[in-house]
Amino acid sequence: NKISGRNNCQRIKNIDYKKKLQLAQQQLITANQKLSLLVNTDGLTNIANRRCFDETLKSEIRCARNKQSLSLIICDIDFFKRYNDNYGHQKGDDALKLVAKTLNQLCRREGDLAARYGGEEFAIILPLLKSAECHRFALLLQQKIAQLNIVHSDSSVAKTITLSVGFYSAYPTKNTRPETIINNADAALYEAKETDRNKICQFFESN
Repeated sequence: NKISGRNNCQRIKNIDYKKKLQLAQQQLITANQKLSLLVNTDGLTNIANRRCFDETLKSEIRCARNKQSLSLIICDIDFFKRYNDNYGHQKGDDALKLVAKTLNQLCRREGDLAARYGGEEFAIILPLLKSAECHRFALLLQQKIAQLNIVHSDSSVAKTITLSVGFYSAYPTKNTRPETIINNADAALYEAKETDRNKICQFFESN
């Protein structure tokens, strides 16, 4: 009986130890998930940050090498410095949050990613989207931002906040570098900003 009692006691201890171990492991997993979320999330807008964007673009380029299309949008809030100067930085932060939320809500498919690229610039990775589909997405994006109706009296293109949009669509190969895709989308955005703003420009490969 004493031996049986000791065995039962040992079993109870073992069960208790296993429960504690499982709890510790679960706490570690949860902590790692929270840390990963913090590392990959922009603190102000609560969408993906530049680090997450860079890693995701590399990954999507690898996935798209099997003759699949990949599109990248880079967009910029028009005359955002004027907005900040006129309405103050708190209002500026609020505007950034609203724009970011709108972009994020449009990314409904698995693999779509909206990220804060820097300052008032945002980037959207759109796997499997060809140029015509990406252009339609960009039009919808501008439409949704217009519907926010955020007053911007110092803008010279509209009475509310607008976006200039540049995009690039490609079929990545093993030689495709993330920098090339970013630079091409950025060049299209530059063209949109240099030609009146509040417009969409696409980067085309030169022959």
